[in-house]
Amino acid sequence: MDNADVKKLLELRDKLDNRIRELQEELNLLNEIKNVLDNIIKSQSIVPATELVGKPQDLGRLVETREIRSRTNNELLGTVEIYEGGVSIKPIKPFSKDVTAFRRFFRDKILEGFKQEDDKLVRDGQLRREEAFNYEIKLDGDNVVNIIIRNYRNDERLREIIRAIRWTLERVLKMEGNE
Repeated sequence: MDNADVKKLLELRDKLDNRIRELQEELNLLNEIKNVLDNIIKSQSIVPATELVGKPQDLGRLVETREIRSRTNNELLGTVEIYEGGVSIKPIKPFSKDVTAFRRFFRDKILEGFKQEDDKLVRDGQLRREEAFNYEIKLDGDNVVNIIIRNYRNDERLREIIRAIRWTLERVLKMEGNE
């Protein structure tokens, strides 16, 4: 190999080093932009965007989807997705977590009632902790967008949950209509 060939190889290596440096700078910039976007998304919602779409985590296979309709005018109030390990309730419109019908009746009486029943069974050694009723209320700001219920355990409880959420959503929508 003569000096001209070595000189060409050195020039080629220098061009390659420059291109690698340019690409690294571009990659660093793209990562910075992604971090800024992630921070903006996190600051706008207490629920990560990935949780607002798709199926609820750890509930298993989707078994059935039901519509929740008003008993008086058949208006669509929301949907219930029934999974092997729980249910996901999605109201047709988000509503305030502080509405009395939701807070005092559905959350405090129905959901907390089932949770306390199962907590007692766990304390008494009749039920394992991971099999006990629990729930999670997904919020967008102060508005309920989804209710995840795990381990409802039997059809009677499921029927009661659906009856209670229907009643609750009827009251919530009635209140919105009167504002």
